[in-house]
Amino acid sequence: MHMSPLLRNILSAVVLAWITQPSALDAQLRRVVSKSVSASPASAALELSFSDDGVFELRLDRGTVFLDDEPLGPYRVGAELDRAWRALLSEAMTLENGALAERLAAWSPPAEIDGSDEALGRSIDQALKRAVETSVVLETESQDRSASMAQERRLVEVLVGSVRRLGALEEALEGLPGDYRIFVGEDFVIPEGTVVDQTLVMIDGTLRVEGEIGGDVVVVDGALEVSDSGVIRGQARIADARVLRNTGEIEGGIVDVLEEERDLEAELRDRLREEIRAEVRRDLRNEMRNEARMGSDDSFSIMSPVRPVIRAVGGVLEKLILVFVLGLVGAGFIAFAGENMDNIAETARRAPGRAAVVGFAGSFLLIPVWLLGLVALLVSIIGIPVAIAWAPLFPLAAALAFLLGYLAVARTAGEWLADSGLPWTGWIRKTNPIFTLVGGLLALCLAFMVGHLVSIIPFLGFFGGLLIALGVIVTILAFQIGFGSVLLTRGGRRREYQGAYDPDAAWEAAMSVDVDEDVGPGPTGGQDAHDA
Repeated sequence: MHMSPLLRNILSAVVLAWITQPSALDAQLRRVVSKSVSASPASAALELSFSDDGVFELRLDRGTVFLDDEPLGPYRVGAELDRAWRALLSEAMTLENGALAERLAAWSPPAEIDGSDEALGRSIDQALKRAVETSVVLETESQDRSASMAQERRLVEVLVGSVRRLGALEEALEGLPGDYRIFVGEDFVIPEGTVVDQTLVMIDGTLRVEGEIGGDVVVVDGALEVSDSGVIRGQARIADARVLRNTGEIEGGIVDVLEEERDLEAELRDRLREEIRAEVRRDLRNEMRNEARMGSDDSFSIMSPVRPVIRAVGGVLEKLILVFVLGLVGAGFIAFAGENMDNIAETARRAPGRAAVVGFAGSFLLIPVWLLGLVALLVSIIGIPVAIAWAPLFPLAAALAFLLGYLAVARTAGEWLADSGLPWTGWIRKTNPIFTLVGGLLALCLAFMVGHLVSIIPFLGFFGGLLIALGVIVTILAFQIGFGSVLLTRGGRRREYQGAYDPDAAWEAAMSVDVDEDVGPGPTGGQDAHDA
């Protein structure tokens, strides 16, 4: 039977209202009247006597832990648990009565232990707390409910801190009577010979049953241990919990209240997995059907082996067409703005690094400058007509500047190829700017074309991709260097390096001076003239 969302909300409100009722917390520790601490390389023991005539003895002796002469289990001599117990005994030697009881109650096994020592450490911790602690009673206005809590607000923190834990508690408490005892955030033991008639609720802790419980047991996010002498007359309801040991008697059986929810989650996961598998199988069938259909087409089957060749040749032709179109545009620039293009190409040749830096900076500032100019024009009534022209003309001017700069860089690259003396560059003549421009465009697109051709060969697609990436990088650098050169020369209207040192001209001038000096009066003639 599942509760409706409304009933769940009501139960949550009731639980929280019960938690927040005014209560008085009364915690006591047993009074220690005598102690005995003994330690040797082989054993370490603690004996206590209490004011109510109770006694307690716990010792670690030659690899075995004994509680009141009953063996709890083996431990590793010299390991973390052994050292932690001996350290506790060293402190116990200097403490008395209340301080000793508080220290023993506060002790917990070290976090570093694992394996069998971890479970044994928890048993020692529980034994110490059972020995020195008395019960803690919460008295409310409605009825008495016993609990064992380290702090008064621990229950609120545990439940409110986890929505899942609160929901699990709702499921576990469904249908149970309202008279129950709650233990939160610690371990609790029902000693042998003790009879509890209420329902016990353990949250985030371990409940050890050595006596008899007349009602039900609810364990949420914790553990349940039922020893040989333990008896639970009702059900043992667990939610996100585990049963560590069950050698006693549970008349109502063990009920996992979240089993149905987990089964539903598992069913949903299985259904989702099957839907994914069906979808994958459907896609595979469609793909195989398409391949079979394409295979039945003889013309397609003939073309399939040469498909990479066609793709590569198409890519190369695309770049050649681009070179042709850019060459026509560059011819127009040379015809109508040849001097401007010469100045831009000269700047790109002499200072490519400086031009690249200016180009990158100008690229980042294009949008801010366009926006600032547009805003500055719009704020004034006179500038509104200009802003109408500024909005489309500024991006158009920037695009023309990039294109002019790229063509100028291509022309510079073509001149470098003409001077390189490579066998396939003989057709490039520096006296013809159209040839140098086309040669430079081919050089800038060479990486793309080679990448397309390399991709034809199987297993070399990766290298083809690298060559295409290299072509992209070269193209970006060419655009930035060209754009920076356009900015430095103010669109090619002034020479950036006017009056700069020309090594070729200087060499020709020096050679002409030497020739003039050689054709002057010889030694004899010069001497005769001097004598005359």
